[in-house]
Amino acid sequence: MVAPQAGHVANMIGLRPRRPGVDPEGGSGDEKLAGPVHAVEGTAGRAAAATSTEVQALCGEWVQIVGVEDLPDDAGLCPVCQYGD
Repeated sequence: MVAPQAGHVANMIGLRPRRPGVDPEGGSGDEKLAGPVHAVEGTAGRAAAATSTEVQALCGEWVQIVGVEDLPDDAGLCPVCQYGD
């Protein structure tokens, strides 16, 4: 594993808001966010997390920052965020 360089901010993760009528109902039905997991640039992600606002992921999707402990077990990673275009 490579250590982050000085001044480098690690990416954060986010999930997009669930779209009623588009996304299948999952789990308890009261979940407000949907997978897959999206990568967000670190500085923008930290600012969005601090203000509880949505932020644009690397793929362009608007997401809310979540902690790893809040991720659904079956949430995969967005292929565009993972591999690029």
